[in-house]
Amino acid sequence: MGRTAPEKRPEKPIEWDPDAEVRCVHVEACGACPLMPMRYEDQRETKRKRLRLSLDRYGITPLGKEGVVEPAEAITGYRRRAKLVVARDDSGEVAVGLYRRHDNQNVVDIPHCQVLSAGLMELVGELRELANDPPPELAALLEPAVGNQGVLTGLDARELAPPDDDEDAADDPLATHGAERSILLTLLLVAERAAPVEDLRDAARALRQRLPQISGLSVSLRYSARHQSGSDFISLSGLSECKDAVADTYQYVSHTSFLHVHRGQAEQLYALLGKVVDEALAPGEGRVLDLYGGTGAISLSLAKRGHAATLVESYPPAAALALRAAQAQRLPVEVVTGDVASVTKALAAAKSAFDVVVANPPRRGLSPAAREAITALGPKRVVYVACDLDNLSRDLDPLARLGYHPRDVYPMDMLPLTEEVEVVVVLQRGPAPVPEVLYADEEIIALDKPPHEPVEIQPEYPVSLLGRAQGHIDGGAFIPVLKVEAGTSGVTIFARNQAAADKWTQAVQNSGRLVYLAAARGVTPAKGAITRELRGEQGPRPARTRYRRLAIGGGHSILRVVPEKRYVHQIRRHLAAIGHPVLGDARYGHAPTNRYFEEKHGLDRSYLHLVRVEIDHPDDGHRLLIEAPLPSDLRVTLVRASDASVLRFLENKKALGGQGTRRRDEAPQVPVSERSPLSVVDPEAPESMYPSHRGVPVSQRGRGDAIELDDAPRTVRGELLTPDDD
Repeated sequence: MGRTAPEKRPEKPIEWDPDAEVRCVHVEACGACPLMPMRYEDQRETKRKRLRLSLDRYGITPLGKEGVVEPAEAITGYRRRAKLVVARDDSGEVAVGLYRRHDNQNVVDIPHCQVLSAGLMELVGELRELANDPPPELAALLEPAVGNQGVLTGLDARELAPPDDDEDAADDPLATHGAERSILLTLLLVAERAAPVEDLRDAARALRQRLPQISGLSVSLRYSARHQSGSDFISLSGLSECKDAVADTYQYVSHTSFLHVHRGQAEQLYALLGKVVDEALAPGEGRVLDLYGGTGAISLSLAKRGHAATLVESYPPAAALALRAAQAQRLPVEVVTGDVASVTKALAAAKSAFDVVVANPPRRGLSPAAREAITALGPKRVVYVACDLDNLSRDLDPLARLGYHPRDVYPMDMLPLTEEVEVVVVLQRGPAPVPEVLYADEEIIALDKPPHEPVEIQPEYPVSLLGRAQGHIDGGAFIPVLKVEAGTSGVTIFARNQAAADKWTQAVQNSGRLVYLAAARGVTPAKGAITRELRGEQGPRPARTRYRRLAIGGGHSILRVVPEKRYVHQIRRHLAAIGHPVLGDARYGHAPTNRYFEEKHGLDRSYLHLVRVEIDHPDDGHRLLIEAPLPSDLRVTLVRASDASVLRFLENKKALGGQGTRRRDEAPQVPVSERSPLSVVDPEAPESMYPSHRGVPVSQRGRGDAIELDDAPRTVRGELLTPDDD
């Protein structure tokens, strides 16, 4: 645990607007409220612009209303949850606060925080005082961890508002009855140094006697050893969950369940959702599906308005609390525990009818499978509640292809003084959009295939590029000449008739050169050629993949990749074989890295894109270059994982496509062996850059170490590729 450091002004002081409504002595050090120095009106406009910028990246324009960010009822003293770090500074005094701005080592004490509620500020102040010199009976819980001594590293406190008739605490001899607020407190302790559980329970009872506002006390034992992960959660004294009023109803909240931190804005959110559902359904009519329902705040509030709801939640303790609250209040809420995508898919398969689907996913947004399952239900309306703007826009793009378009957008200021925005988007059914045409003549048509959509109809996917094209474009027979996997985006070519298909398929085999943009885990060599056999039903088959590293972003490589012998998953398997798998690749990639990129950067597929196709025209011999620009989801991931300068560099290198279709009269300047994805591997190729290949004859490389073909039908995540302008 880091120690506190003297609060000193950063090199570039924060500039305050003289009309700023809120001032805090901690703002320059802790950085938790970056918009505080602005007027509140300007803060809300900043958030509106962030939302519009995120939507613009995907070309999203609502069909109806795009609201402004309405002011919150309170912009100070609103946080009813505190997640704080505990440490000792150089003088030995205890600091209870947050890590310093741009620093995850040193802790800033925040005794004058402007956003924590009065009740939490009082509790934190008393805990700070006790931790400075813990009484013997409290040392097992409150001795701050310093070096190899002490156990306390942090706290998580939730302030709840039980309804007036709350009787849950009647059996607790330490409870303070009739209180307007109750607090669930969790202390974070170093697991290796924690006292026996019974000693912890004794200390917990003693602490609650001193601080009766604590309705329930628990500990989370955190393992500090790098080779261990996770924690042990133990409820020590008092209630393990409490009632929390939600408009005219209540939910049960535990030490670990999700909780909106701004009570006033949460009630505004539930009121807005109720209004949107009321517009679609009369009370007592229709059914609502509440996905990612948590402890049931949305379902319970809708049920109180007369709407029957089915709640789906993957976390069993939260689902159990939701069911308990619904049964206690006799509200028409059915609770289903399970993975949202799987449960929703099963409901669709069972022909279950829902008129409105409300989805309130975590920050990572909706998974591709969840998006498809939601639209397969065919509801009249989908209401999406999002807390991450980039992931929201990423999800709205494929939802439109699945037939659900954003109608109204309502941004809400759930966390005043911060940069965060909560957004409610109402989607309505409509026609699928027209595919983007990259090139067309009398014989072929090239389309820009988006991710998460197969080229041809597949039973596990609700739509296909071919189906959308046939519904909107006069393209003849639409016979595929060049396809990519469902998870991969980029250039796809169709022929208008069988004669053209035969001719252009041969042209692709003889002269085609496919250039991909891929992001690979770690830093690869500057360039190389991977010669590895791929084993399939017909035995080992020779294959080679060439690549060049274009840039490094966030510690990972952006590659231009040209496959020869274009087999199933060739690029993904070859890069994985050399220890640099494609980021986001669920089948051959590195699972922890994939999870990190999905959680932090919104990457929900393999980072792979067919950016350019080069073919000698079968009639006139001209070199035809067809490019598909890097899609928005991969652009956003690249910026989030590195910074905008990497994106600009690649754009200046013309590596991201978007140059349209053009012809070259001159002969190509690359060897035939590199141009053709179906050419025979060149036996005179230079020595591989990988240690496993050094000193091994080219003819023997890969023999006896062939990569097995994986014929599984579906890849959820796609891959990234770029053009080739040397």
